[in-house]
Amino acid sequence: MRIARIEGIKTWNYSTFKVLILLHAILFLLITLISSNIQFNIQGVNIAKILHFPHVWNTLAWFASWFNLILGVLAIVLVSNEFQFRTFRKQLIDGLSRNELLGGKVLVMNLVAIYAMLLVFITGLIIGIIKTPNFTLTDLLNGLNYLPILYIQALAYTLLALLFVFIFKTPGPSIIVYLLYFFPIEPIIRAIIPESIVRFMPAKIISKLTPMPDFVGISLSDMIELNISGSDLFSQNVSMSPSLTVTTLLVLLYCIIFVLISRQILIHKNF
Repeated sequence: MRIARIEGIKTWNYSTFKVLILLHAILFLLITLISSNIQFNIQGVNIAKILHFPHVWNTLAWFASWFNLILGVLAIVLVSNEFQFRTFRKQLIDGLSRNELLGGKVLVMNLVAIYAMLLVFITGLIIGIIKTPNFTLTDLLNGLNYLPILYIQALAYTLLALLFVFIFKTPGPSIIVYLLYFFPIEPIIRAIIPESIVRFMPAKIISKLTPMPDFVGISLSDMIELNISGSDLFSQNVSMSPSLTVTTLLVLLYCIIFVLISRQILIHKNF
């Protein structure tokens, strides 16, 4: 609780934190608002159904995943601020351990990920209630599993950012390398290593947690069924990638690895 209070004072009173959180929320809500007002209904293809229960959870989780990089940049700004103003050094002098310093930042990253999950939940609940005709409680609850999955994904983005800022300390290089890692550094690495390893690379597997919704299938679900050949092709694509459960466990493993490496860096870093 002492660490939580310290982090609360430093974080909630930091204007840059408020700006980046507000930017994240505005961009997400803007995309949601635009998509909710798109009218496209031709020969039974009703695109509005992607925001009906239960599809709204998958759709909004996918939208929110677009802006997880902003949460990573937020993490970098928060931690680099500690180095620039020597607050880490001051806290060590005041009696906090290096493990407690890291624990405080991991706590903040968890709260940021919870914020991202709650933003999608509240938005999805409102949009779903407004847009869905004659929905049931089962419709509302079905698909809620995308929310904890989004939380894990957002946490992974912020913990990876935490690792980069512990390596570089300053915001500029940390943000640049963090963004470049997602493109083009990891894509280049994936192009030259075996396919069996490619699908387990951090950025690739983290991004796979929130897949793009099947817009065509959702739009046409009231009037057609997929043909056999289409189903076979879909099954082949699914079998080529880890299941969602395995993917989630691997991302959690990456989260632990990011924290452990950050801990080793923090233990040996001179403040």
